[in-house]
Amino acid sequence: MSCSNYDWNAYALGELDAAARLQAEAHASACPDCRQELAGTRLTLDALSVLHDVDPPRRIAFVSDKVFEPHWWQRCWEFFRTPSFAGALLIAIAILVHAFAHPAGVDQKQIQTIVARAVADAQQHYQQQLLADYEELQKQNRLEYIKNTGLVRQ
Repeated sequence: MSCSNYDWNAYALGELDAAARLQAEAHASACPDCRQELAGTRLTLDALSVLHDVDPPRRIAFVSDKVFEPHWWQRCWEFFRTPSFAGALLIAIAILVHAFAHPAGVDQKQIQTIVARAVADAQQHYQQQLLADYEELQKQNRLEYIKNTGLVRQ
């Protein structure tokens, strides 16, 4: 039979009788094009099965319907309650406090000296930690070498 004689949608939905189902299964096992079409149909059914059922709304509000439109003060109140507005307000307050709390004539050379000293201290600490880790690794490697060469009995 030709491939156009099979209804793969009905097969995937289980709407075929037993004889037609066996005949379709036998054909699908021998025909790669039909197997691919059946796989696509099953994939579509699987994707549709995960969708949630949604009830339609009881009343559809139109754009001109003023019953559901909030007042201006309600819209403003909702805007001020959003986390993004609260975050922006907090940042603005921090900028204002910083501008008025610190004098305008900050010595840039002093800041650069403090930053350079902090960077040098961090680099020194990092180098010391790196050397300590290297020495520990060397110690472990020596012990493994001695153990593997049989110089130390367990």
